[in-house]
Amino acid sequence: MNLHWSIGLLLLLGVVLQVDWITAKPPTRKSLPSFLKVCHRDSPDLNTCARESYEALRPRLMEGIPELYIPAMEPLVVPQVKMDQDSGAIYLHSVYRNVKVTGISKHTVNEMRLEPSKLKFIVSLTFPNLHLESDYSIKVSRDGKIMMMPLLGDGHCMVDLTNITMRTELIGQEYKKNGANYLKINTVKVKYELSDVHIHLDNLFNGDKALGDRMNEFLNENWKALAEEVRPLMSKALVDILRASVDKLFSSFSYDDLLPKGNN
Repeated sequence: MNLHWSIGLLLLLGVVLQVDWITAKPPTRKSLPSFLKVCHRDSPDLNTCARESYEALRPRLMEGIPELYIPAMEPLVVPQVKMDQDSGAIYLHSVYRNVKVTGISKHTVNEMRLEPSKLKFIVSLTFPNLHLESDYSIKVSRDGKIMMMPLLGDGHCMVDLTNITMRTELIGQEYKKNGANYLKINTVKVKYELSDVHIHLDNLFNGDKALGDRMNEFLNENWKALAEEVRPLMSKALVDILRASVDKLFSSFSYDDLLPKGNN
């Protein structure tokens, strides 16, 4: 079964989770920015405060918040992403360059729930429309075939996703560092649903228009079946991306700074 459709979706979802956080350097400043509204973990209005704090950051998302490792959102630009798999039924080698994503900042917060007693954090977001464009190079060989053909191409890629809802659950564990309490995330769970996908790959099969049109048509007609087949792969990759991102944040700021005790 071909994986290129899944990689396009995975790439876009991964970018939504700020995949470029992974390589970001920690800031020299270790105190939280003054514009961030801090909530107290034992407040009865904790979840309300958390949502208000997040909503107050929305205007800054367009240009990014480097103090919190959040890049500019509109558009979100990633220089390069590689996807390789050299085991199992499919040998896959792909590179995506000059990745640009639009629509990330226009999302709805469905749920934002903090449970300090369990060190649990739950966030659910819905993105009405996300659009991705990039230059791509891909080769799938061995048994990785669709319509009896190995997939290969080198050109321009466009992906449109509609009504993507992602629910993320993080569970942490406290530890001491330099006399302060910090959090390490032990469990990351990501679930996602979406209502529609459209993908177009230019210059498939060395520019063979007939084969390229057939492949694009096949991918778009069968996206639901393909999505379910690759869901475990994408879920695992999203968990890995998100874990790397939040580990960077939680290792830079103490738990007592991010969510202090006390109501005042």
